[in-house]
Amino acid sequence: MSTLYLLETRAAKTYQCSGCGETIQRGTMHFRHDPYPMARLYRGEKYSHWCSKCVMATNPGPKQQVTHRLYVRRADIQPAHGSDLVQLSLFDPVRIKLIGIGRSLSERISGNPTLIHSMSPEEFEEFICERLYAMGFEPRQIGKTFQADGGIDVVFWPRELSFPFLGAAQVKHHKSPKVREGPGIVREFVGSISGRHFSAGIIVTNTSFSPNAEWVAHQQGGLIRLRGFTDICRWLENNFSADAEWREIPSFIELAPGVSVKIR
Repeated sequence: MSTLYLLETRAAKTYQCSGCGETIQRGTMHFRHDPYPMARLYRGEKYSHWCSKCVMATNPGPKQQVTHRLYVRRADIQPAHGSDLVQLSLFDPVRIKLIGIGRSLSERISGNPTLIHSMSPEEFEEFICERLYAMGFEPRQIGKTFQADGGIDVVFWPRELSFPFLGAAQVKHHKSPKVREGPGIVREFVGSISGRHFSAGIIVTNTSFSPNAEWVAHQQGGLIRLRGFTDICRWLENNFSADAEWREIPSFIELAPGVSVKIR
């Protein structure tokens, strides 16, 4: 392994830095190396995790425009211990500030929304997880992006467990913005979460849904929510409380004849 292809992201669980061996706490920002598929297949390269101190000590160049990944030579990374920590303080603070991929992409996409279609499916799925985290949820990816997962890509639950519930998400990425998700994907997702203790399900795509797909989701009484490109653009602005987010919730509900409750 000569080159690391590093993505700055939140640790899904506790890891050990492959450089210095220090513990990377769950939920903290760190760098993850994702080898190319051919490198995993033919050279046996594995995923690895690196703390920010080890990576920033190499004085890496700028991140890629769309993926926000860093290319770092493996040989350039030296364990960051003792005096190395003093050297880190000399770096420009902007260079060592840890930011989530969602915030970075939000800044980029504001002037060119089509950039979101240039992401890979893996990056898009991780981006959606980051946005769920920003909403106050604890997301957990299920396996790898192209691994059979029973139609569920992400499970999530509130970090503040004052009223706990379990949600499931399916993430669909397309290179062309003209592609529409049809009703079949909604029906399959309903079957995937039925009887599995999920309180809500969400299908997220970077394109849109057909009217038939919207109709099928509506028949589920709010159990299934569909979010497309327009919703994602709103999430990129950290706007999670717009009226559009309430579109599956009625303005009032009738509990019995003559007894109704106003929701909003």
